[in-house]
Amino acid sequence: MLDPTGERVKNARLKCGMKQEDAATAMGMSRPTLSAIEAGKRMVYAYEIPKFAALYHVTTNELIYGEEWCKRENRMQSYVQMFSELKERDQHKIMSIMRGMHSEPEL
Repeated sequence: MLDPTGERVKNARLKCGMKQEDAATAMGMSRPTLSAIEAGKRMVYAYEIPKFAALYHVTTNELIYGEEWCKRENRMQSYVQMFSELKERDQHKIMSIMRGMHSEPEL
């Protein structure tokens, strides 16, 4: 199976406008190695992810999980912040509604 992280590495490089040769040099690898990573033929090693992230000005989570996941995660963090700012009685009301949404229907 091809490594999907490679495609995210490639998209991040293209988004920041860097040429493959320049990126490979900055990463201390050959252009064919970077090409193999971007094609999903060679996995991205864990120690390379933060280096790619710094080079392409993205987060490590964007490279690992993808941009859409990060957007959902950020949205979830916003909801948590809004929830924490509610009065306690309103938090209890919301939790009650949520519990009701997840309860099994009675037969």
